[in-house]
Amino acid sequence: MKEFKISTIAEYVEHIEKLAELNTYWFRGVPRTKQTPQPGVAWRDLYEDEGGLEHYFLVSYKAYLDTPNLNPWEVYALMQHHGLPTRLLDWSESALVALFFALTSEPNFNGYRCVWALNPFALNEKTIDSARIYCPSILENKNIASGDGNLNLDSYLPPNLAPEGIAGMPSKPIAIQSSQHIKRVSSQKGCFTVHGRKPDHIGSYLNDPASFHMIKIDVRTKSARLKMLSTLQSMGIDEEFIYQDLDSLCNKIKRNHGI
Repeated sequence: MKEFKISTIAEYVEHIEKLAELNTYWFRGVPRTKQTPQPGVAWRDLYEDEGGLEHYFLVSYKAYLDTPNLNPWEVYALMQHHGLPTRLLDWSESALVALFFALTSEPNFNGYRCVWALNPFALNEKTIDSARIYCPSILENKNIASGDGNLNLDSYLPPNLAPEGIAGMPSKPIAIQSSQHIKRVSSQKGCFTVHGRKPDHIGSYLNDPASFHMIKIDVRTKSARLKMLSTLQSMGIDEEFIYQDLDSLCNKIKRNHGI
């Protein structure tokens, strides 16, 4: 797996600019380089518990929403964005948003952080033999052509959200667009990969560094990390922008005052 190391925002932006076909890339920022792109259900080995986790969420979630009429894929995205282990994995179309998450997760960790760069079209060409990205939450007909014949995108949904009569879950992951109906997804320019039965991380399917690689971020001291965050903030990428709520506004104020 190819790694590219950077230590400043300028080097990071320079690397992003060099990526071929810039608008085809998705990015995922994590605090540790050993955190390969696997969703929570996979790396926690919770496949057998997925239905139970989902059930307890579905029983209660509407009490916390002003607009509770979400379709199954939007509900699934809501679970993921609020920390419930799912087979979804968050990515962003914004390289700067991904860098923010890499720098702010696990704030007491002093070590190399990383952003994963993915060509989602290359992933789908490899796993379903179709170099297209679908948005299942807005499609009326979820049946698509794949290398193995027809595939119903709803077969990737968890047990209590999948419609009746849908064939068994596929084995390989795919990249999907997300509905921007959920505010948090929209502000983060969110998109997803969704795993099937196999827990293998995304890099297992892509050997070409032009399709998948790691951007290794050298911020091994608190001061280096905060300096990079300060530069990001001057570019408009901070807690308030990412989450757009009062808690995030207060967290930004506290960080700016060293609290």
